Amino acid sequence: MKKPEKLYEGNIRKKYFWFALPLILSSLLLQSYAIINSMMIGKFIGSEAFAATAVTQQFTAFVNSIFFGYLTGVGIYVSVLFGKGDYPKVLNVIKLNFLFTSIGALLVTVAGNVFYPQLFDALNVGADVYQNAAAYFRVHACSYLFLQFNWGFIYISNGLGMPKLPLIASIVSGVLNVAFNYLFLGVFGKGIGYSALATLIATGTVTVFYFISYIRLFRSIGVPLRGFSFNKEDLKKSFGYGAPSMFQQMAMSSCTALASPLTNTCPTAAISGYAIANKAQSLICAVYQDSTKANTNFIAQAMGAKKLDKIKQGIKIGITQGLAFFGVTLLLFVVFAKPFTGLFLDPVEDAVSFTVSVNIIRFLLPLIFFNVFNNLFHGIFRAVGSGTLMFISTLIYAVSFVIYAYALFHFLPQDLKIYGVHLALGAAYITEVIFATVIYFTGKWKTPEYKALEAQANT
Repeated sequence: MKKPEKLYEGNIRKKYFWFALPLILSSLLLQSYAIINSMMIGKFIGSEAFAATAVTQQFTAFVNSIFFGYLTGVGIYVSVLFGKGDYPKVLNVIKLNFLFTSIGALLVTVAGNVFYPQLFDALNVGADVYQNAAAYFRVHACSYLFLQFNWGFIYISNGLGMPKLPLIASIVSGVLNVAFNYLFLGVFGKGIGYSALATLIATGTVTVFYFISYIRLFRSIGVPLRGFSFNKEDLKKSFGYGAPSMFQQMAMSSCTALASPLTNTCPTAAISGYAIANKAQSLICAVYQDSTKANTNFIAQAMGAKKLDKIKQGIKIGITQGLAFFGVTLLLFVVFAKPFTGLFLDPVEDAVSFTVSVNIIRFLLPLIFFNVFNNLFHGIFRAVGSGTLMFISTLIYAVSFVIYAYALFHFLPQDLKIYGVHLALGAAYITEVIFATVIYFTGKWKTPEYKALEAQANT
């Protein structure tokens, strides 16, 4: 298999593109498979099943954020270690952190299956979707052991300059997920819980794929696989990078989870349209966020290698590339909002849901433009070790969103309340980008390590 790659060597602009492209394709494939699965849910079970999966979506996103937020930071730490050329420490950091996240995943599985009634009460889950929502949520909770390995290996692979490995994994995962969804729902006529079971099977298979790939990788570069050191320095550094990213993601997802009781009070038809529009948002965000990952991992590797000139060059390239990917993707969804929504809903039979989805995509998703810059700032802050500033910036967004969302739901008429969430998102993006821009241009994000590189370059 291909060995790890140093992103700061050679033609940087070319490497940025070819690093970002597999990540984007991987996300788009996974999102596309999710869309196909949603289409099968609508065809074989009914459009009401969309609402059953949507009512716990924000809470699930919060739990996900704990794992992939922390592991995102670990992946950045791996980038720094790789830039330094310390491969044995890379392996030990991977083992150490997967030990902690595996324990957490098992706890989530047990808690999700025992305390779901209390959670559903807090989320105002309606009686008409309660049974289906419970069937889906309880099975999904069992998949976290595999999911956290999948997320971790994605970010670690990015840190090692190997974006093609997650692309292969996404193809395997997606094909299996679609196949088992069709088998369970279409052939055997099972319920929504079996859709979550298909995900569990797919992620479990991909976890095995990643383990085999990484065993081969470390053998190929001569790193002994046996042994494990509970190193305090590795643990401290891992938490130094992982904890701010985890709290950042938790803040982002918790604020949307706090808005769930608001959206769940809207009519079921409106919630279904809202869920479809969120799929479009996820696709748009996946493209520019994965482009930014090239920037983040590049800067982290260059920090480890102490190459200030490469860092500055990478920041400029990352900004232009992220905006370009975002612009093209947004334009496609705005132009084709109706055909996209038509993949899930009938414009006549599901008229209300259809209208909600199209309106959100056309008129509210363009507000994501401001978050492109926030995401770029996050990547820079995270890569140089300014995790605290990254978290503060995100916290400003999260608090603003909750305030805006509840205010808009209070003042908007009943038929417009479903749009309040996305209006609040746009306002929160603008609030954060003002703060992040000031932090960037005043240089408050520069860590002592970064300042030392600047001082060294000026001597």
